[in-house]
Order: sequence, then C-alpha cells, then structure tokens
Amino acid sequence: MTASAAALSAPFREPFGRLVPDGSVVTVPGVRVGGAQRTDDGWLSGTTVIVPPPGTVTGVDVRGGGPAGHETDVLAPGTHSPGADAVVLTGGSAWGLASVLGVQQGLAADGRGFPAPMLPGSYVPIVPAAAVYDLGRGNGTLLHPDADMGLAAYRSACPVGATEDGPAPVAADGSRGGIGIMRRAAVAEAPVRGSVGGGTGAFIGRGLLRGGLGSVCLRTPSGHLVAAIVVANPMGDVIEPSGRLHAAGVLARTGAQLPDVPSDWIDQALTLDATAADAVVPQRNTTIAAIVTDARLDAAQTTRLAQSAQAGLARAVHPSHTLFDGDTVFAMATGGADAHIDATSIVGLNCAAADALSLAIVDAALTARPHLRSAVAGTAEHEEENGTGSEVPTADATEHAPQAPRPAALRELAPDLATAWEALRTTGT
Repeated sequence: MTASAAALSAPFREPFGRLVPDGSVVTVPGVRVGGAQRTDDGWLSGTTVIVPPPGTVTGVDVRGGGPAGHETDVLAPGTHSPGADAVVLTGGSAWGLASVLGVQQGLAADGRGFPAPMLPGSYVPIVPAAAVYDLGRGNGTLLHPDADMGLAAYRSACPVGATEDGPAPVAADGSRGGIGIMRRAAVAEAPVRGSVGGGTGAFIGRGLLRGGLGSVCLRTPSGHLVAAIVVANPMGDVIEPSGRLHAAGVLARTGAQLPDVPSDWIDQALTLDATAADAVVPQRNTTIAAIVTDARLDAAQTTRLAQSAQAGLARAVHPSHTLFDGDTVFAMATGGADAHIDATSIVGLNCAAADALSLAIVDAALTARPHLRSAVAGTAEHEEENGTGSEVPTADATEHAPQAPRPAALRELAPDLATAWEALRTTGT
C-alpha cells in the first residue's frame, strides 16, 4: 500500500466523527436557525430557515422522484452564484415555498443578498428551499406556510438589528468574498428538534409514526465540524420489523449501542390510531435536510458533500429516494475552520455528512411529539404541542368532526430507546 493509499484508508479505521455534546447545526460558528409554525385553527405546518455566515458556499443534491424545490439550479458548480443567503426547509408542499418570499424580505432589509445593479441599496437574496408534503394533516383543509410565516421564521433567527455588519463584499463575477463577521443580538434557543418549524406536520412510514425536525453535530478526526438538520417526513420506515433502528449500524460505528424498539411496536402504534397506516397515501412524503460544515470547500466539493449525505438518508430510512419522495439535501461550507483540508480530510467530511444525516433522522423520530390534534377548527392541539395550555375540546365538540390522522410518537412506543438516545446526544461519544 502506498503512503497516499494508507492515508486515504485512515478514516475507515475509526469513527468518521464524534458526536458533539448537545450539538446541532447551530454549533457551527456563525450559523443561525429560526422557525415558525401553527398548530391551532386546523393548522399543522411550519417553516425552518438556516442562515449561514456571508460567504458560505452552498450545494444541493436532489434524489427523490417528487421534489418541491426553489432556486436549486443556481447552486450547481459553474453557475453565477456559488452561495446562498439562507436555506429554507418548509412544510406545505409547493404551496409552502411561498414562505421563501418572507425570508427574502427579511434578508434584504438586513442588507444581505446580491446587490441589484443600478438600484443602490437594493438586494436580491438567494434563498434555495425544499418542501415536504403535510397538506391537510391538521383538519383536512389547505393550510400552508406563507410569506408572513417565512418572515417570522427568519426574524426568530435574526431579530431586527441583530446583524451589525454588512454583507460580505461581492466580486464582479458574482462570488462573495471571505467570511464576514456576524455580530448578533441575543437570539432565543434555536428550534432544531421536535415537532417544530418545517417538521411540525411531518409523518414517518406512511403515517404510522410522527416525524419532525432533528439535528446533530459531529467533529471529524481532522477537527472539522459537520452538522445536519433534517425534516423527516419519509414514506419509508426508520425501524426494522425486528425493532432495530435502520441506523443501528451507523450508531455502532460510533461505539453506541441503543436498545431496540419493543417487538410489538407496530401493534402499539396501530392501537393508538387504527387508521394511521391507511390515512396517508404514498404520494405525501419527502425528507429534506441541510449539512453544514466549517470546512473551507469550493462549489464542487460542497455539492459532493450533499451527494454523500444522501447515503446517510438511505441508511436510516427504508425505502428511500422513491418515486413518491422528494428527498433533497443541501450542503453549506462556511470556511470558518483553520483546520487543514487535504484528501484524507475531504473523505472524512463526506463520510461524516452521511453519518450526521442518519443520526439527525434518528433525532427527529425520537423527539417528535405525540399527535394529539383535534381536527375541529378553532381548537388548538394539546398544551405540550403549542405550549399555551389551550383547552382540549370535549367529546361533544368533536363527535361529528372529521378527524385527522393521529400517528404515534416513537418516544412513547420505545421510552428506553428515547432515554438512551437523549443520554448519548447529551454526553457525545
């Protein structure tokens, strides 16, 4: 074996990355995440926005047969703009892409985006987006994120006046300069886990389980951070019929051993909602995600990072990338790390991206809340869902109302698994 071959084999003799304790996509310096959602008045949908530092290089890979996306072609290597000012992961299918307008409005107001030629003080923010199908999962009506919700999600990440420095300089060829310094006002804890934001209306396994938003962060042997954030809404399952997580092999590679789901987990899920498996047809799915690293990568390398991460989706969800999923993964490289990039570290980044996405999907499945929605218009979900303590409607009020599907939460079916995952995620590996 040559010296170079030996170096390239190094990442395969050790974990591709170690879990950062309590890590998420906002562990990467300069990255902000905001979210907005509604679970009242028949709603069950929301939007998540990831705002990277200026100068971040962005790529995307679309594998599903039914994607709902916006501004993805502009991210291809060789196009005019190799970066994005924000990335949106939203509910609402193609209708939910309207939330992008609100994010653009917020960015433009903060002076971020491509300077509009001959229009001093005007900006054109580049905001790629992908959407999952969650239409009708509240009370069966067409309710979806819009521009107002997009702006609310952006402002939860970047309050007015939070960005004190202007955007990174833009060269004549349209490329952004180096990483700008982003000094921000205090921002509330980022909504990166659970039934929030773009994961509010997510289901897993044709509606058998509640889906949601999940995020983890790994530190690679080269010292780089690789984080994933995902809206898990797949047609496929995250649990094997034996009760083993599909991602168990990824967990084992990090040295973690988590308990299986009890063997009767399917029966328990169907007992909680006997109609769940039949209520959601295959066309209502998609897993969308973003990988964020502090490595300094070019457009081609960043696009490859997104492509590599798709392997992690396939390891955590079976089946994946089907005709009825719109599986889409973005990748962002902020370039903020001082760690050296060579062939070995690039291979390690690709491997870590796949593992991070697998683990983020596990996180989404295990932090999703029980779906206790009544489908009666004007009533809110259980207080655990919306945090307001809204009154739960009486049996008389709901007797004749059409009921939305009520998938079970995996953390209810497998509390030992949920507890073990939380301990692992909190302490790292």
